[in-house]
Amino acid sequence: MDTEKIKKAFKDCGIKKGDTIVLHGDAGIAAQIKSNTKDKVSYFFDILIDFVGKNGNILIPTFTYSSCKKNYFDKENNKSEVGLFSESFRNRKNIKRTDHPIFSFAIFGKKFKHFNTASIETCFGNDSIFQFLHNLNAKIICLGCDLERVTFTHYVEEFYKVDYRFNKVFNIYCKNKKKSILTNYYVRKLNEKSTIDLSKLNKYLKKKNKIKESTFGRYNLILIKAKDFFISCTELLNKNKNSLIKKN
Repeated sequence: MDTEKIKKAFKDCGIKKGDTIVLHGDAGIAAQIKSNTKDKVSYFFDILIDFVGKNGNILIPTFTYSSCKKNYFDKENNKSEVGLFSESFRNRKNIKRTDHPIFSFAIFGKKFKHFNTASIETCFGNDSIFQFLHNLNAKIICLGCDLERVTFTHYVEEFYKVDYRFNKVFNIYCKNKKKSILTNYYVRKLNEKSTIDLSKLNKYLKKKNKIKESTFGRYNLILIKAKDFFISCTELLNKNKNSLIKKN
């Protein structure tokens, strides 16, 4: 794929100048990009940043689940634990990382300070960054991955108070803040023996024409607005409390 085809995929999927987007991606998408540069993932980000423009905002997960076990988080030096795609973005110049010790985001854009005021005492609850994204109706995007990657799902689950998850508090020392903080994480009940399964949600979103797709070479580019995602999830949960999971 050349630059124009990449931009066409963005446009066809509904990404526009000035958008606030949450991008879940896989570094494998870069293999098909035509460029003389060796770092094709970074080249992809160059095109995306130019596309959303100076008034746009790009958020990419740089989660560190190990903080729950280590009880320690160093946002400057702890690598993202959700893949090369996110780690490559985190290491770019002019990219800043939020303070949350488990669910941090690497962010490009003017709204970084706003997002970094989100509470670090909750992962998915009131005043979490996920609630901020909901209020802004951010565009949630999957590139080279499916809906199961969308962490915003857990925000909906906590709001709905699904019975297969529960609140667990973690005490984590945050190096940049030079203090320990208690953060509430709505975790899965291990004895429930379930896994996330958003196949019903995917069909429901398509039926309601709330999901947009475009072709990105061999991969799909999927876009859903946060409010559409939230409403569709709650409508399904009202019909069946296990609509977002699969019992093992």
